[in-house]
Amino acid sequence: MKRFLFLSLVFGSLSLVAQTKQLVLNFHHMMDGQYVTDSLLGINNLGNQFKFNRIQYYVDDIQIIYNQADTFTYPEVLLINGLEEELTSVDLGALSFDSITAVRFAVGVAPDVNNLDPSTYPAAHPLAPKSPSMHWGWAAGYRFVCAEGVGSSAFNQIFELHGLGNTNYAMQTIATSGTLVGSDTVVVDIEADYAQLVRDIEVAQGTISHGETGDAYQSLKNLNNKVFKSVEGNAAMTQKELIFANLYVFPNPSNGRLVVTGIEGAAIEVFNGLGSKIYSQRATTSTRIILTDAGIYLMVVSKDGITTTKKLIVR
Repeated sequence: MKRFLFLSLVFGSLSLVAQTKQLVLNFHHMMDGQYVTDSLLGINNLGNQFKFNRIQYYVDDIQIIYNQADTFTYPEVLLINGLEEELTSVDLGALSFDSITAVRFAVGVAPDVNNLDPSTYPAAHPLAPKSPSMHWGWAAGYRFVCAEGVGSSAFNQIFELHGLGNTNYAMQTIATSGTLVGSDTVVVDIEADYAQLVRDIEVAQGTISHGETGDAYQSLKNLNNKVFKSVEGNAAMTQKELIFANLYVFPNPSNGRLVVTGIEGAAIEVFNGLGSKIYSQRATTSTRIILTDAGIYLMVVSKDGITTTKKLIVR
């Protein structure tokens, strides 16, 4: 599909009532604001000039977070070719919901199928044998990403980045509300900026990296943290950012009476300037804290094995 305009910009923001609608996920293949092609010049953050001639990667465990906390899961793995088309569009299926808050997915093949035999799949299946190959071998499984091209100002340095490995399989979460199209379809638009795929990689020197470490690992790390964003401009969130995205303390500074919201079920501890714990409680929907003395305090919040801190000021 050529010259595709983001549906979000055409149809406006999403406002829904609970009813069954079709869910569509779009990946837009871009580089520095343009649709990527094998002739498009890219420059990474190190100032390296490059051009891609191959961008292929798997996307698995696709989930839509709806009605604030419910999860819809798409059961199939995708093999995406960033140079084959400007837009990869996936019909996820039908769902009844009020609102969408995020999309989640992993780059790669889930560990439960990563080390299975490719020859057992029908030829058209994403995990069947491909040419060029996307399978590394029995022990390591599939290549999660294959990014190849030429670098340097003369474009005479070949680079190959083949990242893989069960230990490098990671989920990312991108906040988005989707876009209502007509009366029965909600579209989630995700933009991929492939200049970020080679972030911090010296592609101008012709790096060849295949495996679970080195520049191959860095390319996967970039795909999990830097490449994708929603059409609204929201970047991928870490698990910590996701868990504490709605944490709010008010007022702060205060007279000693504070309210903490957005972390129901989390453990809250407050320490004074001497390091002594003066407060400990499990958070509710709206947790009230009373501090009697003026000063600076440290609030420690823990949930699902992840911890964050906030400074509290009492005047």
